[in-house]
Amino acid sequence: MKRNSLNDISQLDDLNRLNEIVSDKRLAKRATEKKNRRNRHYEKQFIKNTIERFDAE
Repeated sequence: MKRNSLNDISQLDDLNRLNEIVSDKRLAKRATEKKNRRNRHYEKQFIKNTIERFDAE
C-alpha cells in the first residue's frame, strides 16, 4: 500500500473526507489509546501540511 500524499487532496473541501483519503496501514496494530494518538497526530500533520501547500499556491 502506498504512502498517503498531499497530492491526494485536490481542494480544501477534500479535508472533510480525510478518513476516506487517508488509509492507516497499521490499523490492526493500533489497538491501545496511546497508539491511537499517533494516528490522530498523523491526521493533524496531514491537514496542516495540506493547508500550507494551498496557502503557498
